[in-house]
Amino acid sequence: MVKIHSQGSARRAQQGDASLATLASLDDCDRTALIAQGRQQRQQAWRAQQAAGCEWLAVGDFGWGDRVLAHSYLVGAAARTEAEDDHLFAGPCQVPVFTADQSFAIGWEQLFDEVAEAQALGLVAKPVILGPLSYLWLGRSLDPAFDRLELLEALLPVYGEIFARLAAQGVEWVQLDEPLLTLELPLAWRTAFERAYNLLQREPLKKLLGVRQGELLDNLGLAAGLPVEGLHVDWPRSVQAQQGLLDRLPAYKTLSLGLVEDTEAGQIGQQRRLQFARQVGERLQERLWLSPAAFSGAVDTAQAAALTAEFNTLVRTARQAGVDTSLAPREQPWSAIEAALAKLGAAQSGLVSS
Repeated sequence: MVKIHSQGSARRAQQGDASLATLASLDDCDRTALIAQGRQQRQQAWRAQQAAGCEWLAVGDFGWGDRVLAHSYLVGAAARTEAEDDHLFAGPCQVPVFTADQSFAIGWEQLFDEVAEAQALGLVAKPVILGPLSYLWLGRSLDPAFDRLELLEALLPVYGEIFARLAAQGVEWVQLDEPLLTLELPLAWRTAFERAYNLLQREPLKKLLGVRQGELLDNLGLAAGLPVEGLHVDWPRSVQAQQGLLDRLPAYKTLSLGLVEDTEAGQIGQQRRLQFARQVGERLQERLWLSPAAFSGAVDTAQAAALTAEFNTLVRTARQAGVDTSLAPREQPWSAIEAALAKLGAAQSGLVSS
């Protein structure tokens, strides 16, 4: 059956009253209150996503509005950071500043605490963390002559430790976001992807490679061929991109598709989406997953309702192709989740279609 899983909360919905960078500067009372607010916000998001049909919920995406800094804390590299307007994650963040003798070690328990928190609520957690190559790319070297790619060998064992701890918590899948794959890459970085993921395949957990907020283009073959169990991409915009994705995807690999706001509009666009949905459903069957986009901005009621109707049409098309989507007792609008969290609030219940 087709699985529905979450990509997490939109960055704007995670900001709260303070960022992760300022959290440590608060007094104990304010920090405790803010942490409690964050916990409530996460759980509210998880419940909304579960109610909308998501079977596996993103955990670790919260990050107090700065996933890069949160990841630096996780891998013990938050001692030096600097502000950056990051084009990969489309917003300001604190990027790590690396030294030639940089060391890495698990330095923050937040990810594992959130997994336990979700599991205590009876939810199935799918941790979402930043992939090793994108993390190094986003960083800066304190010495301009030092190539931060040389730190890859020191960083990978920490990923192995993270995977081992998550596996011990009962996690089955982990998503590794590598937005770097949407860029034109130097040969050294392309080669590093192959080396890194060949090493990571030996570690526990099934791995979903996430490439969001852009297209793979020249890196399609690289991403599809990496030794992971699944690949997540935004809904391909063109027929050529759709066919290329299906042609390159190995027979054993799961494909996750995320419906994004700027998918081609109009009747022709809808026909193309339905044709691709039928084709991919027939070919992949249970290896097809669907996911909502994590909206980066506010979406009004009409837009959310339109996305909801489109998803339900895709579900019906998949069923006609012989794919059991198992969304009983009724089709739910996963594409409206983030819009509901970001703007609609209590009006979310009005977006649920029967």
